[in-house]
Amino acid sequence: MCFDPFERLAANFAATAARFVPNNLISLIFSSPLSARSPDLCMLWHPGYRNRHALRIVTNLLGLIAVNATKGMVQLIFTFKPFGYAVYGKILDTLLVVPAALGKATSDGEFKTPYVFTEKDDGVFVFGAASACGKNVEKVANLARKDKLLLACLLIKSGIRAFFLIEGNATEKTLLLLKWFSWVCGFQWLYDYYFEKSLSEVVEKHKVKNIGCIHEMHFYARTVWMIASKYKATGFTIQHASISPGKRWYFAYPEEKKAGLILPDVMYVYNEKVVQLLKPYFENTKFLLGCSCRYSFWKETKGIKDTAKKRYFLFVGALAQFDNDVLIASLRNLFNTTGESIPVRLRFHPDAKISIRGKYWIHSKTKKGIIEISKSTPLKTDIEGALAVIGMSTTVLEEALLMSCPVIQLTHPDYLQYIDIDGVQGAVKIDYRKLAATDLFTTTNVHVDSESMRKSLGLNHPVVNYQQLFSKA
Repeated sequence: MCFDPFERLAANFAATAARFVPNNLISLIFSSPLSARSPDLCMLWHPGYRNRHALRIVTNLLGLIAVNATKGMVQLIFTFKPFGYAVYGKILDTLLVVPAALGKATSDGEFKTPYVFTEKDDGVFVFGAASACGKNVEKVANLARKDKLLLACLLIKSGIRAFFLIEGNATEKTLLLLKWFSWVCGFQWLYDYYFEKSLSEVVEKHKVKNIGCIHEMHFYARTVWMIASKYKATGFTIQHASISPGKRWYFAYPEEKKAGLILPDVMYVYNEKVVQLLKPYFENTKFLLGCSCRYSFWKETKGIKDTAKKRYFLFVGALAQFDNDVLIASLRNLFNTTGESIPVRLRFHPDAKISIRGKYWIHSKTKKGIIEISKSTPLKTDIEGALAVIGMSTTVLEEALLMSCPVIQLTHPDYLQYIDIDGVQGAVKIDYRKLAATDLFTTTNVHVDSESMRKSLGLNHPVVNYQQLFSKA
């Protein structure tokens, strides 16, 4: 069981706060960062970092409250990007829920997402910025300012009550309250409020019996499962990406479930290892094995045989800033401790968050020709040219193993690990401060068991498209 005392305090906070809001706002509570605890988005959920840098976290949270309060005031007064929703296909008794940012409307009247393949008549509900929902968009009526303020006051009041009612360390309770205030003051809950209202209307109107979602327990998906329960529908989902103990939003506590948090009824996962990890927390969820559409194109990919193309070590970052900070710190240390000329190619996530200091260092090294930056190059091409791939929490490590390319997973005592490649031959773990040139060149000779990685990602199972997702309805 992956229980953590601080997280349990957060779960108790959310469960207690849920007692002091109307029923139609409970879904907001369980979509809040105190329940959907993502280490990707907040350093509060990294135990190592939290224990070593408590003062820094407090300072950052206080600054975040000030910044979010300013953003909240702007949202209160103006509506620059109105929310909207759109329904595609024919809704018989099934409906797939997709955030507008994770798909695209086509010219022939469909909405496509790479996470679940759909046909023209498949029922799809899209929500997000009105401009991203396509031609079928229905703009969501904006709440009056006084109503927004009333909801914000209710949420603040519920958080303060929870703070005084739950038992625990005063400092830890204060951290949670500050995080709560930053979420409320920034009006980040408005997305969830409009989403819940819009999806409820569609489900009720069309008498939907089966609801699917491309995420499992991300913040908005929690609202999907609560709506499914409210209308006595069955909730279906498919594993979105690698699931490991480091992804803390999957692990709901009894207090939350008792207070109203709902989990999906059916979840397709990649392998039995994931089933065993999640089963203690998803007591009433039926687990099935399947391959995600996201990884389906790797089904026919074979290991790289042409080694002539291999000419550099590929360092790959993820979206979160802490991941890129670790990657850059490891590179800095590598160059400072070796006199050898090491061919390095650096690839970042398209939306990567990188510190100003990190950007300056990268610019200086690329200008001198010490580092080569990957720009608009297909991932597969970058991996084909790599002697080895180095990263911390990026899924590229998994994809490199699929192509029989050895990988080095960097570790840091402050941060949780997201990618589970333990036990896969060809994957080596090294502390980010200890990575040396000898490690790089030694790794190039490591044999990679790509078949083991294929099984880990469920590539030996049927692809879970729209029809397969709801086949057990």
